[in-house]
Amino acid sequence: MANITRRKNQRPSIWKSTHCTSFGLSGQLLPLQEFKVPPDLQKALKNHFKESPEDSKLCRDYIKLIIHEFPNMKKIKPEHYLVLFKIFLYMEDHELKLLAAEYNLKSQSLKQLALNKCVIAIPKLDEDDPFIKIGDMVKIQDISGAYTCNCPIIDIEGKNVICEIKQNHMDLAKTLVNVHFCKQNLTIKYCHFILHMIDKYNLIDLLYPKINTNHYVLPQVTLDWVQKTVAKNPEQREAVINILNNSAHPAPYVIFGPPGTGKTTTLVEAICQIRNQHRTKNVLVCAFSNAAADEIARRLITLLPSKDIFRMYAASMHWEDVDKTIVPNSNFVDDKVLYLPKDIFILKKIVIVTLMTCMRLVSLNLRSDHFSYIFIDEASQSTELESLVPFTLACSQNKKSSVATLNAQIIITGDPYQLGPIVRCKQINHLLGKSLLERLMECEPYQKVDNKYNSRYITKLIRNYRSLEPILHVSNKLFYENELLCCKEPSTNKINLNWSVMANKTFPILFLAVDGKEKRTENKSVYNLEEIAIVGYYIKKLLDAKVKEKNIGVITPFKKQKVMIYKYLNEHGLKDITVGTVEVFQGQEKEVIILTTVRSESFKHDGKEHIGFLSNAMRFNVAVTRAKNLLIVVGNPTVLCKDKCWKALWDYCDKNNACSIVDVVGF
Repeated sequence: MANITRRKNQRPSIWKSTHCTSFGLSGQLLPLQEFKVPPDLQKALKNHFKESPEDSKLCRDYIKLIIHEFPNMKKIKPEHYLVLFKIFLYMEDHELKLLAAEYNLKSQSLKQLALNKCVIAIPKLDEDDPFIKIGDMVKIQDISGAYTCNCPIIDIEGKNVICEIKQNHMDLAKTLVNVHFCKQNLTIKYCHFILHMIDKYNLIDLLYPKINTNHYVLPQVTLDWVQKTVAKNPEQREAVINILNNSAHPAPYVIFGPPGTGKTTTLVEAICQIRNQHRTKNVLVCAFSNAAADEIARRLITLLPSKDIFRMYAASMHWEDVDKTIVPNSNFVDDKVLYLPKDIFILKKIVIVTLMTCMRLVSLNLRSDHFSYIFIDEASQSTELESLVPFTLACSQNKKSSVATLNAQIIITGDPYQLGPIVRCKQINHLLGKSLLERLMECEPYQKVDNKYNSRYITKLIRNYRSLEPILHVSNKLFYENELLCCKEPSTNKINLNWSVMANKTFPILFLAVDGKEKRTENKSVYNLEEIAIVGYYIKKLLDAKVKEKNIGVITPFKKQKVMIYKYLNEHGLKDITVGTVEVFQGQEKEVIILTTVRSESFKHDGKEHIGFLSNAMRFNVAVTRAKNLLIVVGNPTVLCKDKCWKALWDYCDKNNACSIVDVVGF
């Protein structure tokens, strides 16, 4: 495979290295216009291939690949890895541009804050999860087209974005302008770089690991366990000892952590033991989100000398969003982010960053053996290429062969049965949206043999400390082969189930059958007023039963439902109840969870009936495993039971007399 970086007057060779015939395509190629490819993508491909006769045919080949092969493609073969991911990135980038264009505004007068700042109100913007983000660009053009300026977004407040205007020759308050949004897509640019590094170091074999045939036995060692709970957990102990001994190297070691099984506890213990056993070795910890990175930092600060831990934030991080207990161990100085020079950075023994901020470390040109252990947390939530960013820090070329050497033990933690990466392009969601963790678990070293995992490469944590057994029951059966062991004693339940509204006063789930009406806003967001009223009623009942607001969480798959529940709670002076989408609640837990499903209509596609957004099994799994002591589900079982996961939950509750029919007329 030739290098994929651009050379003068030459397209990336990756585009010429693999033709569609390599993927089993054959037969007469159809004209470009006969493929159902968005016109903008056709234009992008035409421009890329310059429309010479040879390139025009290749362009059509790729479009045929996209239309006919991608929908049915299950796995990516090693020999096709580079070219396919290159196409995926172009398609995702194209989709992001189309989505950004939906926020464009015409004939607007803008509010000018100062000589070099203006405010743009975007009615469609989601305040909690804005698609338009800080760092994206805005093109402001007066409606005559005589004046144009490109402005970076420097802040977002609610539905208002604040832009920096470097040159302004018009009064924005008095001039009508058109506003065009452009995603910067740094993540996609980083992923293109990762493909370049995979090609440069010939990493493909490392990404498809094979079982090492050399004999390995789990060492019998005596460790001074930092967290005493780990000493009592055989799976956590096994994982820590194997990590210490680089048992999987050069393959990644996987910690498969179902809900509530102590994945973060295991990761933290492994880091502590590395620090205690190997004082000279450096550790890098990468997480998908700032919240996960902060949680690891908080725990390590209480267990190890403070000087050992360095939490590195991105320049875009706001001071007010940072946990002040972490600040002394971070790169915040006088409320601002400062990056350490290389000679100081290399003295830090344990570095904690997000995956994207890890790209900053690439620019430091560290020795490829600087980090001996690299942990990647929340690996099921990031795309494969995002998870590979830290790999590039530990790669070097073997001087005697073209094969790459990986100079660190990589440890990947997560759960492939919880929510995966967010991919906007639907045609490739099943491919680009598959995490590295999920794909690795399809490789030989991570497969079960004789119903057992190979502990040299993977440990599945099975002891759940979060939830009462009935709350885990359905997910345990559907996703975890009934292997989860509930270690939470019923006596620890802080919620008194003996109250009038419970259908079964000894069973910690209540399924409320509701025939509400699903409604849609102009931008197709979904809500259900009847379910909102029922959620409010049961929150009041919980508060009457002395459950504290902070111990209650409300989950809904739909953003509009979340917004309206927030409004309802604020009107009733309830400020400490957490309300969020399933994505927001991944990694969180509450004593009581109320899950409002909203859906009261089903859909048909290719002759099959389904419930749309709620059909995602991973979303179901996350939603029903956040509760510790009580789960209340509000929904229409007639509709929900068209999906096997929701039907399993309803049948389980029905079997245990835990279902109640609610007459919405009374609400």
